[in-house]
Amino acid sequence: MQTPLEIDGLANARDLGGLERSHGPSTPAGVLIRAEVLDRITEAGWNRLRAYGVRTVIDLRRPSERTDSVPSDIASRHIDLDGDERHFWQSREQDGQWGTPLYYVDHVTELPHRLAGALDEIARARTGGILFHCGAGWDRTGLLAAVLLKAVGVTEDAATQDYLSSFANAEGMTRLHGRSFDVDERLTVLGRLGHTPESAFRAVYRRLDIDAWLAAHLDADTATAIRTWRGSVG
Repeated sequence: MQTPLEIDGLANARDLGGLERSHGPSTPAGVLIRAEVLDRITEAGWNRLRAYGVRTVIDLRRPSERTDSVPSDIASRHIDLDGDERHFWQSREQDGQWGTPLYYVDHVTELPHRLAGALDEIARARTGGILFHCGAGWDRTGLLAAVLLKAVGVTEDAATQDYLSSFANAEGMTRLHGRSFDVDERLTVLGRLGHTPESAFRAVYRRLDIDAWLAAHLDADTATAIRTWRGSVG
């Protein structure tokens, strides 16, 4: 079972540990944590993350979105996972796909250097847990989480439940951060495109050919680090 993670100042945080894999034991806890923007984490929240073993934070947001909220004793890395390639984003912003999993496969195929940069940061991070995040902890964080889960053989059912947790957390996110996370808009876009959140994620997860992608876009050591979650998965 996926590990709940209660952090003062976060409403969409969860450990990627405890998820069923198609072979071998469940994913280990304390290795990779996903979350939304960190600006509201209290001192108690940061102490909880330290005690949990988090030593590195990877911010997946665009440069214009970034804020300085990570304590100096925790390593902070920035990777623009979206990128500014207008030829990719213009149509997806117009039809709303940017707020759904439906762009994931095209993104890793057409903009592989963006994902490669994030995976490289994970592979060479200092010893300890890694927390990665974007603004909502939903789309960019969801893309990276899907790749990391597929890389270690997490089942489609388990990966889908992880993705759907953001919908379950949306009300709490709105209360905490004082803004909407566009649940109705996401549902409308998906419905127009013939999907529910679940069917969209499942369709994308099935199409992610991560073994081939890792071999094509990462060096051998980095690919091994991702396939083994930095040596924590056999």
